[in-house]
This record gives sequence, C-alpha cells and structure tokens, in this order.
Amino acid sequence: MRVKTVLVFVIAFSLFSGFFSACTREDLEQVEISDHTAEFAFPLFSTDLLMKDLMLNILNDTLSGDTLYINSDNSMTLIYTGDVAEKKATDIFNFLENGLVPIADSVSSSPIQAPDGVTVTRADIKSGTITLIIYNNTTDTVSGIFEITQMSANGVVFNYPFTVPPTPNTVWISPPIDLSGNILLSGSNLLEFKYYAYNKDGVRIAFPSINGGFAPVFVSFQNLTFSYLQGYWGYSSYPLTRDTIEIDLNQTNLDGNVKVKNPKVTMKISNSWGFPTRGKIKYLSFIGKDGTEYKLNSTIFVDDAVDFEFPDFTKNEVGQTKYTYLKMDETNSNIAEIFNAQPTRLVYEVEGISNANLDPNVIGFLTDSSNIKLSVGVELLLEGSADNFQTDQTLDLDFGTYSALDTTEIEAVEFKLVTENQTAISAAVQIFFLDENENKVDSLFVGGPQFIMNAAPVNAQGIVSGVTRKENFIPMSIARFERVRTTKKAVLQAAFTTADGGQVPVKLLATDQVVIKMGLKVKTRL
Repeated sequence: MRVKTVLVFVIAFSLFSGFFSACTREDLEQVEISDHTAEFAFPLFSTDLLMKDLMLNILNDTLSGDTLYINSDNSMTLIYTGDVAEKKATDIFNFLENGLVPIADSVSSSPIQAPDGVTVTRADIKSGTITLIIYNNTTDTVSGIFEITQMSANGVVFNYPFTVPPTPNTVWISPPIDLSGNILLSGSNLLEFKYYAYNKDGVRIAFPSINGGFAPVFVSFQNLTFSYLQGYWGYSSYPLTRDTIEIDLNQTNLDGNVKVKNPKVTMKISNSWGFPTRGKIKYLSFIGKDGTEYKLNSTIFVDDAVDFEFPDFTKNEVGQTKYTYLKMDETNSNIAEIFNAQPTRLVYEVEGISNANLDPNVIGFLTDSSNIKLSVGVELLLEGSADNFQTDQTLDLDFGTYSALDTTEIEAVEFKLVTENQTAISAAVQIFFLDENENKVDSLFVGGPQFIMNAAPVNAQGIVSGVTRKENFIPMSIARFERVRTTKKAVLQAAFTTADGGQVPVKLLATDQVVIKMGLKVKTRL
C-alpha cells in the first residue's frame, strides 16, 4: 500500500510552474510605444492567487484521495487516509466445511468441528449439502428416516427419508441434500445423528457393522458456509496480519532538509468480530530513506498491545462495527522523529488474541461479513521548515510573432519579474530553454539560479505578518535572445526555503496571497 502525503513545501513549485506555463505571447496586451523613444514594453502577465485555491488545485490534480481542511484560524490541515489491511474472520476461524462423520449406531454423536477454544452453540447455514451413505448388509430392503436432532428449518427438525436395497458388495448413496436455511443449535458443541430403519416386517433394526468393525452409515458434509456463528470464545492466539507498506511523503524526488512540525498519525481499527480481541504488536517499525530502522514507540500501547472495541452480543450489537482510534503525536510517541527521517516503508506484524482476559462467560459471534480493518490517517498542519528544497518542471513556451522578429533591429532585451509575496516561502529559480530534442539551449539567469521571490516576514507563531515585494531585472543579449525565442519548452528548476533560512517553522494560511507580474522590454535601434 502506498501512502501519499503532501508536504507544505510542494505548493511553491506548483505556483511557479502554473504561472510560467500560462505565459503566451498571443495573450499579451496591446504594445505601448513611448513618444520619442525606441523602447517597447510588453506586459506578459499579472496574476493573484490565494493559497487556499492553489492547495485545492493541487489536490484536484494529483491527490484526489486527500482532504484539505481550512481551520477557524485560516490555517490549513492536510489529511490522508488509506486502508492498510483487512482480515476476514473466515480467513482465520475455520468451522465444519467438508467432512465425513461415521454413524456407528442408530443414535450417534459427533463434536462440531471448530477452532481451539471455541464452543459453537448456534450456526446458521448459508449454503452446502450433505450426502447419506449406507451399507445395507442385510437381506431385506430397509426403509427409514435420517435425522439431525440439533438442525432445523422454520422450526422443523431436519429429516430425510430413505429406502435402501440389500447392498452386500457396495454402498447406497443419496443425492446431495441442500442444507441452506437450516440452523444448528447445540448446548454442548455436539451434533446428534439418528436413523430410524425398518425391515420388510416393520421391525426397527440397526444396520450391522461392516467386517472389521467399521460403521455402516456415514454422513458427508460438502462445502458448508455459514451466515452466522455463535458460541463461547475462549483464549486463543492467531496470526492477524503482517505487511509492508510503501510510503511516499513527497510527490517528487526531492533534495534539501525538510522538517515537519508535530505530524499526527491515527490508526483506526474497524472491528465487526463479536468477541473481545486484543492486538499484540510483534513488530512495528518505519524504514527511513537512508535505510535506518525507526521503531515506533508510544505510550498508547500497554505491553505492546491494544484491546479492540467490538460489537457485544449481550447488548444486541450483532452486525454492527465498532471503532478503535489510536492517536499518536509528538506528546505520546516518537512519530515526529520518524516523519522527519522521511520514512519510505512501514513494516508491521500483529497477532490476535481472543478473550485475553479469560472471561468464562463470553458469548461471541461472527457473521459471514465479519472482519477487522486497519487504516492509517496522516494529519499534517501546513506548518514546517525547508532549506534548499529542490524540484523541477517542464514548461511549454510560445514566443508568438516575436520568434520571427528581425533581431538586427533589436538593441537590448530585458525581462522584468515583480513578486508581491504574502507567503512564508522564498524561491531560487533557474529556467533552461530547450530545443525540439529537449537539449538545453540557454538559461534565463547567467551564473546559476537566482532568488526571484523573498519570503514574507513571520511572527513568533510562524504566521506571515507582512508583504514582501521584489523586482527582478533579467537582461539578455541579442544573440542569446535569438536562440531563446525559437524554443517551445523550458525546464524550471526551483529550490525553496522557508523564512529565516529554513530555521523557523511557518504556517501557510488559506488567506495568504501571491501577486506575480512579468514583462519583457525590447529596445530597438533608431
């Protein structure tokens, strides 16, 4: 299972990729020409974006399984919930499905096939058949009725009439008898079988044993399934589940030092098994990106175990599902240390124990849909820090009619990028222009990435307390512009850092806003 959790710092990258990809020459405003000058100013775009809208857009595009909550203070919380494991009761508790029961006398008893520690007092048969097998080692045709005392349908005890000719060298086999809808009731975990057999004179007889003392009558059960089982569940242990879960904390391959402030993890156990079950944790560790193992330690587990809530027979809760929530954060576990190691896997093994408290009066039940399901939810307040958090994105470009302009008439080219930032993220960016074979033709900045957006100031609580405006002027030589203007794609590489050089955890609020304006100025020869 793969758990996908978005960190706060991904949003800045999406912001820039959206802005640059939206820039096309065909959408430019009318060119304005200043009197007595040869300078042409081309406004490229101006856009505002609320952090709330950006986050919702990210979720709609890539993480439809996640939910973004806007809290009362306009902070945002990202919650991811994914199913981890499910265990059906029928995978563990095997009752009578197929079997051959010998009937040595006209009245015989046989124990109900059940797991260790379980005494069945009721079983509702959903489907399946039985077959009656008789060896008649007499000289008469024998007629009678076969009965299972504890089994009935609509209040009528199960019975099956038979007529068996002498079979000294073979056996008589009935057709399959459908048991659907029958109910088995037993107070002692036993089934009682009876047959009433009469010879041609109407005298009741018992079929004689086969040479060697073998029973002359057998009952064969085939493919029995049950819609409901009830009885006493004693102390018993069994393997519940073992699994390895792949974890992806980030949506891209990332470099940089990323820290998450107080992540919260909730394990939810959904249980419709109708008897007390204890989950014994035999192994529970996260594996960090560097291969280091981090054992999960938490005070919510007592002796590495937890008792699951369960539907109670004595409270008429048959068919209900009960939930157990195990909530871990930095106050009761080492989950923060684990998440800041950017784990890639969760490895766990859980053993189940029924009636761990040895209660002699437990009446338990199972239905054909009873299961235990474990799911894990990760809750991240969009608050944390990042230093040189890197990613890249390929963008489409279109220089429109300016891709064919005679460059001998151009004296100078300059890009102007203005940012008005009310978020706590700064960004260093480099843009590489690509030819049709995706080879790098040139870059926007000479000498490496440049900071084009400064983080807004934050207060002691990590909340933005102002707006930072930055103007960026990027000159480009005519020779370089001639190469660049024919390209159709570019790669934007960005490295993000939160306020104060990534040292202070910050919050992103739904009301945070960024305004970005970009234009191109071309100076022509007189």
